[in-house]
Amino acid sequence: MAFDKIRSSQPMVVQLLENSVKKDRLSHAYLFEGEMGTKKFETALYFAQMLLCTNEKKPCLTCHNCRRIASQTHPNVYIIEPNKGIIKKQQITDLQTEFSKTGVEKGPKIYIIKEIECVNVNAANSLLKFLEEPTPNTYAILTTTNINKLLPTIISRSQVVQFSSLSKVIIQEELEEMGYPVQTALIIANVTSSVSEAIDIANNEFFMSILDLVKELNNIIASQDESIIIYFGENSSIIYQDNSLSQLFLSLLIIYQKDIINYKINDQKHIVFTDEIESIESIASNKTKNRLIEELESMLSLKAKLNSYINERLAYDNLLLSLERR
Repeated sequence: MAFDKIRSSQPMVVQLLENSVKKDRLSHAYLFEGEMGTKKFETALYFAQMLLCTNEKKPCLTCHNCRRIASQTHPNVYIIEPNKGIIKKQQITDLQTEFSKTGVEKGPKIYIIKEIECVNVNAANSLLKFLEEPTPNTYAILTTTNINKLLPTIISRSQVVQFSSLSKVIIQEELEEMGYPVQTALIIANVTSSVSEAIDIANNEFFMSILDLVKELNNIIASQDESIIIYFGENSSIIYQDNSLSQLFLSLLIIYQKDIINYKINDQKHIVFTDEIESIESIASNKTKNRLIEELESMLSLKAKLNSYINERLAYDNLLLSLERR
């Protein structure tokens, strides 16, 4: 995501940080908390740009400092991330050593620790000492996807900043700018609120096959010219290869079902599978709204059970049997 989109993706966060800078009420430590893909690290860099930008409009994104921060080469910005899933004491020690030196360049020093929940006990204790005795003009930005894994003392010594899920519009725009077709981008944007996960889905070698499977099943339901159970049995082997593929299949099936319901209640502006209107219209005309809602509830229930020990093939057969029922 380009830095100029941080403002539109996390407006409340940006406003909070801007007000802190303008009113000179900066905290010595910030804890950016939110689910994966909400651009916490990018916002941390954006905040560093606010603090080190040399132009009147901060951040300008174009000055020498802003450009070096964006490329992660500014000497006043120190970044730590997990090594093989762990942040070790030596990494915190190296940070303390680096920040004890006289700065190469003027301006504040900022250290960013990604996925702070991965810190081990010794590293956490060393970090606490650093947080308890902040040096002037030094700022910490910690990011986490699971605040419940952090020591309460780390949380209490930081200003917690909550990141909201990205909007579907932001996800769709990101995918379209990367060259994905509008329809594909729209569908994936309704599956996840994470840009990184959206890209993973788009690049998944099985995505198009699963998408085609969902469309064809509904086309068969609409035409009623063959059994969806038989078709599914002959074409569904890919979704049993991995739980994530089965989850993706159900997510797409649920989106399609919601489209049918939206068509039924004359809410066509929220339809996602815009290239499937003919089948959507046919199914909606042959089923009552209550039945469509019951089918959706069955899909949601099965999706919730996928991580449990269930007979997945039997569960799918039962679901499809209910969808096929005349």
